[in-house]
Amino acid sequence: MSGLPGRGAGSPPRDASMRLLTDVMDHPLDPGYEAAARRRAAGGATGGARRSSALAAGVLAALLGALLVTAAQVAAAGRPDADRGRQELLQRVEERTAAADALAGATARLRAENERLQSRVAGAGAAADAERADALAPAVGALPVTGPGLEVVLADAAADAAGEATEGRVVDRDLQLLVNGLWAAGAEAVAVDGQRLTALSAIRSAGAAVLVNYRPLVPPYEVEAVGDPAALQTGLAASPAGSYLRALEDNYGIGVSITRRDELLLPAADTVGLRLAQPPGAPPAAGALPSPPVDASGEGRS
Repeated sequence: MSGLPGRGAGSPPRDASMRLLTDVMDHPLDPGYEAAARRRAAGGATGGARRSSALAAGVLAALLGALLVTAAQVAAAGRPDADRGRQELLQRVEERTAAADALAGATARLRAENERLQSRVAGAGAAADAERADALAPAVGALPVTGPGLEVVLADAAADAAGEATEGRVVDRDLQLLVNGLWAAGAEAVAVDGQRLTALSAIRSAGAAVLVNYRPLVPPYEVEAVGDPAALQTGLAASPAGSYLRALEDNYGIGVSITRRDELLLPAADTVGLRLAQPPGAPPAAGALPSPPVDASGEGRS
């Protein structure tokens, strides 16, 4: 039996062509092309990320550069003001240093001139003047004084029943009359509550306070006078000041205590200045100190 034409023993089976068509439909691309396509896609994503990172780095670098340029411009603008202030300060220091040097030189010249004048006036006349000045120093209050004397204490009268001070209060006029009476009785030095009195001292009032040498004092007021105690007491009692003290005690109740002391110590005056007499209308002499104000408003008694 003969076979069909074209169907010999060596012909390929019919299902092989069907498998080829199935592969073509299921896998349109060659496996090598597909792998290459996947690599290109992955490479494109990585390149985009790299491009984004590069762009961000460029923007950041541009911002930093702008900040640096701005800082440099601000520093350059402020530098002239700082330099000018530094130069002014250095110039001021140099000027003050030069002025101090000039003053130091003037002081040295004046000191040398003073020594030259002292050496010129030195001698018997200068020694006599110095001895006279030493003798007058206690009288003018330049030195402390010690010796026997008289102590007079003035105390305010007792307060009334309401607790208010009565009219029996010691005022500046009372101390003024007492001090003048002690001077007239022969006192060599006088002090009120430790304030040494001189020819320039003032006893005045400021409201209810009594000022001596412009220092406020509080009662009782202790007046000390250096001199012969017996002569001082006798002279004070016989003077108008003694009569005034008795009237204060009898009429106003002010306490008056007079005591002889064998030893008193009066301090030196706080300040001792020189005053020069000038004709009326003449300008004050160089180095003269102004006279103390005259107080005419002292409180008196009727």
